[in-house]
Amino acid sequence: MQNSFPYLDILIFGVIAIFLIFRLKNILGTKTGFEETNHNKKSRDEKFSNVVTLKTKKDELEDVELKKILEVDPNFDVVDFLSGSKTFFEMVLKSFVDGNLENIKNFTKASVLQSFKTAINERDKEQETLIIDLKSIQRNEIINSKVSRTAIKISVIFESLQVRALLDKNSKIIDGDREKEILVKDEWIFERKINENGPNWTLIETKSN
Repeated sequence: MQNSFPYLDILIFGVIAIFLIFRLKNILGTKTGFEETNHNKKSRDEKFSNVVTLKTKKDELEDVELKKILEVDPNFDVVDFLSGSKTFFEMVLKSFVDGNLENIKNFTKASVLQSFKTAINERDKEQETLIIDLKSIQRNEIINSKVSRTAIKISVIFESLQVRALLDKNSKIIDGDREKEILVKDEWIFERKINENGPNWTLIETKSN
């Protein structure tokens, strides 16, 4: 009988050990190696607190109310359109400064093209030189859109940092500053006929603030 006591002690200690393990498991939980501690989570949240979630194509369309465009043109892509408008913006500035509108005439409404030509002709008449140094485009986004039975119109805002100056025939500055960057705000309206073949858009209006 006395020889059974050691086994009874072992059994009791075993039950206690199992009980303690069970309690610890409930309190601490089971680690798999992929859990995120509160400390790590807090550090990560602080580290990425300034990250803005990238909008999907659908989100962008909802933001600028462009759903109707997709109804008439399922292939329309906001990113591609804005990329193209940015490139065209740079082309127009260069063409206007150079006084040669050949590269943009097929993508610009006749009345807008004529206003560019008039300004260039007046410059040439006075023997003036225009300087526009486009440093960067800070903002390039769609602010409005309209779909009619025959056409799609999209308004794009451009906010860019530029160095602008106008020189007289003696290269003396009569307007602007060759050393100072300024923020220039432009609103351009593009149009595409719905029934026309091809993806090309036409610049139909420009506004400057």
